[in-house]
Parts: sequence; C-alpha cells; structure tokens
Amino acid sequence: MKPGKIVCIGWNYSSHVSELDFQMPEAPAVFLKPSSCLISDNDDIVIPEGVTNVQHEVELALVFGRDGRNIPESEALSYISHVAVFNDVSARDMQSKARSEGNPWDLSKGIDTFGPMSEPVPVDSVDDLQNLDLELTVNGEVRQSGNTRDMIFPIPWLISYVSRYMTMEAGDVLITGTPEGVSEIKRGDVVIATIKGVGTITNRVV
Repeated sequence: MKPGKIVCIGWNYSSHVSELDFQMPEAPAVFLKPSSCLISDNDDIVIPEGVTNVQHEVELALVFGRDGRNIPESEALSYISHVAVFNDVSARDMQSKARSEGNPWDLSKGIDTFGPMSEPVPVDSVDDLQNLDLELTVNGEVRQSGNTRDMIFPIPWLISYVSRYMTMEAGDVLITGTPEGVSEIKRGDVVIATIKGVGTITNRVV
C-alpha cells in the first residue's frame, strides 16, 4: 500500500519519554514519514553509508478508511478500517544532531526502508485497540515490550487531535508511538516486531 501520508506520534509512552530523559509532553510530537520509506515482511532495512546509531521503534499503525477533519473523539474509531504493526526505524545520530541545531529531523525518519509495516488487518478483527501487547526482538532477544493501554494520549484522542489540523484521507496511516526499550540495530541483525492479534513483521538489517 502507498498511503498519501504517514503521520507519526512521538513520545506517547511515559516509559519512552523517561528513557530519553525528556519532560512529559503536554501534547504529542507530530511528524511525517514519506510513503517511500515503506517496506514489507522479509524486506531488508538498508542503512546508508555514513549513517550510524539506527534504532527500532515498534508501534501500532492505524489505517484510515475514509476522509475526516475535526473528528470528534466519540466517532474517531469509526474512521479506522485497518491496523498493522509498524517499525519506525530512526537514524538517531541524524535526529539528535538536527534537534540540537534547532532543525527539522524528518530526514532521520524518512530514509528509504525505514518504515517496515505488516499487512494491515481489519480493525473489526481486533478486540480492543487500547489493550494490545507490543514486542520487538533483535536476533531473538526481547528489546521492547509494552501495551497500548500505557499510551499517554489514547487512540481516539490522537485521531481527533491530528484531524483538527490536517485532513486525514482514506488510506492515510497514523502511527501511535513506541514504548521503552529502543536500541541500536546493526547490519546482520534480524528484527521482528509483533503486536498480538494484529501481526508480525520480520526484517534483516543490511
């Protein structure tokens, strides 16, 4: 799939905010990833020459089934048709440098292959979006483990908040944040991101 836009939410789990030594946000950080970053199961995550400290971030992805603007929280979930597992791969060295210089850090998130996403499944097949176990392993070692109930900003609120500022169109994807445990991945690693009841995506780093 090639969504028109991938809207990402940063710092939406208190455990992740704490491990980065940031202050608890009053509103979520919102940024975009280009659809050209997307890859599928068993595709390679390719680290460009000169890029260091690339890190994984397992997240729940929401796929919009219809257009929406100024969506009320009470109606938010009705706009979501599918969900998927997403790995928000990030060039942390580039991101940190850009942030320290007061510059945008979209490039660190938008590199080709830095958006592994599982095959979306119908949202109706998932019992409770706000109670899903997320896990990410690297070479079989658990690096991230969390649950969507621990989000600072819950899913209906996020949908409403983002749609207040930009129209979400059918096919667009909203990525909802990552729990603690982000760490570096290197060439040769096998990264597996799983959300129970949603799916799994496996990628090798090259």
